Amino acid sequence: MRAILFAAFALAACATNDGGLGPQTPLPHHIQMDLAQRAEALRARGVVAAGINETADLGDGLRIRPLEVLEDSRCPQNARCVWAGRLRLRVNVEGVGEREIADDAGVIQTPRGAFELVAISPGPWIDWPEGAKPPYRFGFRRG
Repeated sequence: MRAILFAAFALAACATNDGGLGPQTPLPHHIQMDLAQRAEALRARGVVAAGINETADLGDGLRIRPLEVLEDSRCPQNARCVWAGRLRLRVNVEGVGEREIADDAGVIQTPRGAFELVAISPGPWIDWPEGAKPPYRFGFRRG
């Protein structure tokens, strides 16, 4: 009986609020700060954020839906790189179709209006704890 109670208490001690087992690895402070800054950029005036398969409605019929990250070769912020890298994204522009955009593309013209990719989260870091990297979020603004 004592062994059963011990096992029950041991399992209860390992449970977390998110349904997983064991403690979550805390994010390093520099990554927490970067995520906060990127979240602020995604909430900036005129910016509409969307994740993969979510729609960013920029108004007047201009709707952008990120479909897939094709490449994320951005240089980690805590590394030295030969080039800055880039993020390439496949998006659907409603009423226009799919197209590939990059974070360095600037203003992109479409028949529905112009837009640009102005924010990306999360940022590139070498030291993301295993399984802690959040899903991508992209900020779009009319160009």
